[in-house]
This record gives sequence, C-alpha cells and structure tokens, in this order.
Amino acid sequence: MSRLYACVISPDAAERGDALLSVAGQFSYSIRTLEDGVVFDVSGLERLIGKPAVIAKKVEEELAKQTLRGSVAVAETAAAAALLAREGGGNAVEEADRFAQLPLSGLPIDADTLGVFGELGLHDIEALLRVPRDELIARYGREFEQVIKSIRQEDRRPLTPNIRENRVSWSHNLDFPVEDFEQLIFLINHGLEGLFGRTAHSGFSTEHIDIAFRLSDRTRKAYEIKASFPTLDRSFWLKLINLRISFDPPQDGILALKVTAHFTKPRTSQRGLYAVSRPEPESLLLTVGKLKKLAGDENVGVPVMLNERLSEPFKLDAGALPEGRESSREQTERPVIAFSYFRPPLSAEVLVREGRLVYIRTRLFSGHVTEYSGVWKADSKWWEQGWKTREWDVEMEGGGIYRLGKIGAEWFLIGEYD
Repeated sequence: MSRLYACVISPDAAERGDALLSVAGQFSYSIRTLEDGVVFDVSGLERLIGKPAVIAKKVEEELAKQTLRGSVAVAETAAAAALLAREGGGNAVEEADRFAQLPLSGLPIDADTLGVFGELGLHDIEALLRVPRDELIARYGREFEQVIKSIRQEDRRPLTPNIRENRVSWSHNLDFPVEDFEQLIFLINHGLEGLFGRTAHSGFSTEHIDIAFRLSDRTRKAYEIKASFPTLDRSFWLKLINLRISFDPPQDGILALKVTAHFTKPRTSQRGLYAVSRPEPESLLLTVGKLKKLAGDENVGVPVMLNERLSEPFKLDAGALPEGRESSREQTERPVIAFSYFRPPLSAEVLVREGRLVYIRTRLFSGHVTEYSGVWKADSKWWEQGWKTREWDVEMEGGGIYRLGKIGAEWFLIGEYD
C-alpha cells in the first residue's frame, strides 16, 4: 500500500500552532511542523474515511471547527502535499493534471535558476518534467535531484516528526507538608488536565506517568505508573495513581510534587465488526489493581504456561493483562483444551487388574475406565526433589477425562479436562 500525506498551510500557523497540531493529531500521530503549516501521515485512512478527496474534506471540516484558515492538500509524498497546499490545496493523487500545472516558483529553486527556466519557457512542473533528468543533474548538481524527486512524487522518505518533546511535566510546591496523599487528589487532577491538554495538542497520548514527591525529611519518593494501553482519561489515571501510591505511601509529609506524562501513539477506537463485547481496558486495569491490593501483588496476574511437567505447570505474570482478541466468523482456530484442578484433590478407589486401570470410584461418581495413557512422573525437576507422584490421563465411560494420581498407596483425581 502506497503512503499518503496531508498538508495544511495556514496563515494562522504562527499564532495558533497548538490548534493546528490538535487538528493534525486527530488524523495521525506522525506529524511534522512547518513554518507556515503542518504535514502529517494519513496512510491507511482510505479504509476508514475514504478516498484522498474525502480525507482532505474531513481535514477542512476540523479546521473550520477550530476557526482556522488554511488550504489542504493530499499527495503520495510529503513534499508534493506541501507544494500543492501552498498553491491553494487539492489532491495530487486524483488530480494529476492540476499538479502538473503548478508553477516552479513553489519549489526550492534559487531565483537565478528560476530566471533561466523562465527564459527557456519552463514555467510549470509539466514543462520541467519534459527535460531529461540526467541533463538537469549535470547542469545544476546532484542536489537538484531532490527537486526532481519532488515534482515526480518519487521522494519516498518516511515523514520524520520534528516535535522535540517526548514528554511533558507539571510541578507544584506546597506551602506546608501534607501527610495524606488523598488530600492532593484535586491538585493532581488540575495538573493532569494541563498535561493531557498539552499531550493532545502534540497529537499524542500516554501510557506511562511518573510521579515524584519531595518529602519533609529531605528525601525523594518516586513512582512509575504504567498502563498497557494509551489513554488520556483523567478519572482513570487518578484512580490508578491513588491505588499505586496506597500500596507504598510516602513515609513523611509531602512538600512538593512533580508529574510527568510520556508521549506515545494514540489508541485506535475502531473495532472489528464481529468483535466480542468486553470490558474497557480502563475498567479491567483498575479491577486488577484492587484485586492486587486485597490478595497481594504476587497472587494476581495472567497465567503463563511452562514447558515442564510439574504438578501445576504455570506461573503468574503479575505485570501482564489479558489481551482481547478480535476475530471474524470466517476464522477457524485450533481447539484449546482447558484443565480444572480439584481443590483439594478428589480421593478415589481404583481397581487394577493385570496391570491395567479398570474401575474408579469417588464420592461424586464412579465408572469403568474406557481408555487411559501413562504412567508419568509428576515432577520434571528431578534434581530438586525425589519422584513421588505417578499420573495417568483416564477416560471414563459416559464421558469425562480426568488426571489420576497416586502417591504411595493413595489414589486421587487431580483435575478434569474441559
């Protein structure tokens, strides 16, 4: 898929640059500011918005909402978009003839060279394109090749954002020490409002916030707070910050605080047509945080399977969150077998005849064994402890597949396959 760029040239760029960046940020996170406007990458928006002409129309509507003046152009290169926008706007993708009629004065060509071109009758891009490339480069130097690439729309270099900041900060000094952090929530809320406004004007979002306190005992207490997704929802961040600091509150009065928001690409809001409804990630993360506060940080997380034969071959990743997966009805996925552990293991009586498992009786059910596999030793880490448990996978008559275990002379069911 070819790249696509939009450019806005505005007489209001000098005085209202933040508003112009805010408009560009609604369409892209890859933005480059110019002296008289802004250019940004809109590749992929054809599927979401429509043809280049429709994209340009949407940008114009956003400019009108911000009461900004300017001309909008869309092209397959950033240089072509800027050139067309400075000449009144348009669409170089679908209006190739109009682009070819643009005057050479809009190109980065010195006045003497423009004068020579004028005497030769070369006044627009179409006329200059008729001159062989090699002759132009031989006459005006290798640097003139960049001009040729611009008019031929061959400059495929990716857009390099020139917004220097990759984070914004806010700080505040208190008149007297504050012992309870919850007393500062309203102050933090005010600081986040300004931080997120500056972040949005730069066309970014954030998933990483740092908070630092200067305490009465002349020490410094810092917290690194991360989400697994970008968001500028202040109420969410306030709850997350409050949860995080409640785990490890400052041990002395707070004299000053500083909050830093790190830039990241905004989160897309579009979802698949057949996506299954699920909780918003903000609600999920806050719920996980509350569970960690109740049960302990090490007891809440996402299970990760281990490639080992253990009694419970998984561990909890406390720093991860479940990932929602969107799929269409046409997709076919390989079936997944789940295993439910019995807590505690279910005591069993087992009939063994001629070395084969024949019958199993428990307080919940009983029946003949139709198929089974095994025997396996339970623990693959033989160098850490001795072998104690032997295990079989058994299928019962009437359905049901279970994990059967034995330690010494005692039989028990470890769990059931779902």
